[in-house]
Amino acid sequence: VLDVDDDAPLVTAISSNSVLNISSQSVGIWDISTNISNSLTGILSQNFRVTYQGLTSETTVSFNVQPVAGLSISGPLDGRISAQPSDSVEVDIELSNDGTMDLTLSASISGLPSGADATFSSVEVDLDAGQSTTIVMNVSMSSSATSGTYPISVTYSDSAISKSLSLELQVADRYGLSVNSISNNIDAGPISEVYYTFEVTNLGSASDTFFIDLIFDESNNASTWFATMLSTSSVNLEASSTQAINISIRERGAGAPQTGCDVTIVVTSSNDQTITSTVGFKIIPIQVSAQLIISTDDNSVKPGEQISGSIVVTNTGTGEDQFLLNSVGNNCNLSEVFTLQSGASSQVMDWVCPTDSSASAGQSSLKFRVTSNARTNYVLDAEEIFSIEPNWSDAGIVELKFSESLLTMASSGGSSTTLTVTNLANSPITGDLFIVGSNKSLFDITFKSLNSNETSNDFSLDNGQSAIFELLLNSRVAESESASLSIRATLDVDGATYYEQSSNLTVVIEGPELPPSGIELPFDVELDQNQAISIMAGGWACAILLLLLLMNTLRRRSKKGASRPSLEMLEPPPEPKASEPKKPAEAEVKVHKLQPNECRMTPENKVVCPFCEAKLGVPRGSTPPFKFTCPKCDEKIRVVENQKF
Repeated sequence: VLDVDDDAPLVTAISSNSVLNISSQSVGIWDISTNISNSLTGILSQNFRVTYQGLTSETTVSFNVQPVAGLSISGPLDGRISAQPSDSVEVDIELSNDGTMDLTLSASISGLPSGADATFSSVEVDLDAGQSTTIVMNVSMSSSATSGTYPISVTYSDSAISKSLSLELQVADRYGLSVNSISNNIDAGPISEVYYTFEVTNLGSASDTFFIDLIFDESNNASTWFATMLSTSSVNLEASSTQAINISIRERGAGAPQTGCDVTIVVTSSNDQTITSTVGFKIIPIQVSAQLIISTDDNSVKPGEQISGSIVVTNTGTGEDQFLLNSVGNNCNLSEVFTLQSGASSQVMDWVCPTDSSASAGQSSLKFRVTSNARTNYVLDAEEIFSIEPNWSDAGIVELKFSESLLTMASSGGSSTTLTVTNLANSPITGDLFIVGSNKSLFDITFKSLNSNETSNDFSLDNGQSAIFELLLNSRVAESESASLSIRATLDVDGATYYEQSSNLTVVIEGPELPPSGIELPFDVELDQNQAISIMAGGWACAILLLLLLMNTLRRRSKKGASRPSLEMLEPPPEPKASEPKKPAEAEVKVHKLQPNECRMTPENKVVCPFCEAKLGVPRGSTPPFKFTCPKCDEKIRVVENQKF
């Protein structure tokens, strides 16, 4: 009898009779079959026993259970994948390892039409025995994919097994479009039309006709301020093709909002009116501005000469504009009209401007003006600064003119004259006056400005101005003299030094009256000095002869008698010696109290003016008391006495 242990997971069944009658020296054979539960592999043992009349024999049999490959694959219930060109569709594919062998599976697909592509979330899958997993397959269609039904096969395979899933790919016609533009705003003005460009693209898989409309935002009255026109109102496009469309825009009138007016472009498919695309933009009125670049050939000229240069105008506004360029207040013969795009510059334009022949030296300017035609209220002025050079005629920079050419004065006093200084240059000048000439040391000379009534020898004159100076002269000598004086002016003109000199002024000093140089006798007889001296010398000679004759007579008489006086008695007695002057008795000396206009003369022949305290020299030979005029302050001074020490 054969018995089998019940050793799960092995299950062994005896397919033949379990009881055998076996002859001696014979072999008995039982037929058995053994099964194993799923998912088990490896070495497993099964016990067998044979019994005969109380005798038992046992044996253990080892089963080596080998792995078995098993795989199942499933997809969409209806086995269909529906897509349109330019679409992407995701499909779930389930993999199950039904065997007892671990699998390493690789994915592949076949039968995809042109324009279709498939990708897997996992191309390589490690799937253990008894496990399952879901793979996502993404089917993407290009815009050029052709519509139709296409059988495709998805396969996962291992070296031990391979399974395929058959599917049906259905590609339907697709309708779509897009509208694109490279800008969101456009600047428009009244000078010329501008163009806004946008593109329409057919995203469908079949040809389509698209209709185009413009919608204006009436809240800002875009259609009031701007005129617009489409280059076409419809366009037919093949699949995946694109066409550019223009909108011409021109400003009808000024006054549109500076923020712009909104316009919307709407494009609709004729195959499916639910397929639309829009794009919006703003029409902005142009902003006007310009820039002037001015250059001069020489920025320094003399009065009456021409100044020249060039000018360039740049349109710094946001749109095309027409400009008028001219000069303002100058006869420069410049008047140009030209049109410039935004950011563009004009050609170089030359200008020549004359200057006024009587222009004063210093800074001057030329004015140029640009006027916009797009916005007539826009005016841009620019100035070019240049210099008028100092200039004067052959007559000199200044005229120095005395009020008289001859001046006569007493030796004990003084006199005055006036000098007029006139600026003959076209530039402001400053200067100082100095006395030059022969015998100028005979005088104390003072300049007094009649404009300010102050003692001064300097002046400052603008173009054409004059200044008058009073020239005060006081004699320093007591005798008759003469001098030839002139005025020299040191001038500063624009930082440079020049010199001018006046004509001569003759000054005559009349000294005090001298004793007569001869003798006047009765009967209109006049003897000059030499004659008078000769006659007086003859008289003295006669007198001496008579005296000698008298002395000789007396000597003769003395010899005749002793009673007669001797010659010595007749001699004149000797002159007494001059006695030394007696010193005056010391007594208290009373000091003269000075009046406000009085002063004393120092031993150096100087006086101090009681009014301006100037130390002055007095005419030689002057003896107090005397009067004279102070050359510094023009006050009358009385010198009463010498200073006593």
